Amino acid sequence: MKRISVTKINTYRDCPRKFWYSYDMRILTPKSEGYFFGSAIHTGLEDYYNRKDPMQGIANALFGKKSSIGEEAKEGMDLHKLHKEAKRIFDIYPKQATKFKPLLVEHFFEVPLVHPETKEKLPCLFVGKMDLVTKDGIVVDHKTAGSKGNGFWLFERRNRLQASGYAYAYFMKYGKLPSKFVYNFIIKGNTRREPEVETKDYAITLDDLCFFFDTCKEVLGAIVRGETRNFTDTRHCRWCNYKDICSKGG
Repeated sequence: MKRISVTKINTYRDCPRKFWYSYDMRILTPKSEGYFFGSAIHTGLEDYYNRKDPMQGIANALFGKKSSIGEEAKEGMDLHKLHKEAKRIFDIYPKQATKFKPLLVEHFFEVPLVHPETKEKLPCLFVGKMDLVTKDGIVVDHKTAGSKGNGFWLFERRNRLQASGYAYAYFMKYGKLPSKFVYNFIIKGNTRREPEVETKDYAITLDDLCFFFDTCKEVLGAIVRGETRNFTDTRHCRWCNYKDICSKGG
C-alpha cells in the first residue's frame, strides 16, 4: 500500500475480509441513509464555514449527479425528507454551534509516517481530509447522529484513532500538537424534538501520536502478509455492506 487512511484502518479493524472486498476487489455499494445524509451535512457545513449557502450544498449533495455507485443512495430513500431534515439542522446550527474561527476547511493532507519518538519510518503515506482547522489550533471533525441514545458516546476505539491520526497530520504539518481535537456532533431531530449540536473534546498528547503510528504499523504489516480475504471478524456482519455477497459472514 502506498497510502493509508483512517477509513482504511477502521475497515480492516472491523473485518479484514471487508477490507479485501472494499480495497482489493474495489467493490462499490450504494450508501446507507446514515452515511448518505451524513455526507450531505458535511457538504453543507463546508459551505457554511466558507460563508456560502449551506442548503445549496445540501441540495447538490442529495440531488446532484453521482460519479459512481459508491456515491449513490440505496434504493427507496426519500431524498426530499432528508432535505427537510437538513433544513431543520441548519436553521438551528448558527445558534447552537461553537463559534469556530476557520483557518482551513475540508483540508486534504498527505504526510509521511514517521514515529514521533524513535523516528522509525513506514513505506507509506498517511492521507485524509480534516473537516475544519481553526486559527487557534483546534482540529474539528463533524459527525451526524440519529439520536442521543445509549450508544451515542460509545465510539471510543474508532474515535480515538481518528483523533490521534488527524492530530498526527497536524503535528507533521505544523511541528506541534493541536490545542485539542473536537468532535462536532449534529444530532438529527424527529417529530418530538428539534435537532441539537454538541461537542466532545479530546486533549491530545505525544502518546496519542505514537499510538496512531503503532496502529498503522500493525495494520500495514497484516495487509502485507496477506491477512485479508481469509481472515474474518463476524462481529460486524450485521452492519456490513457486503453481507449479501460474503460467504464467510456469521
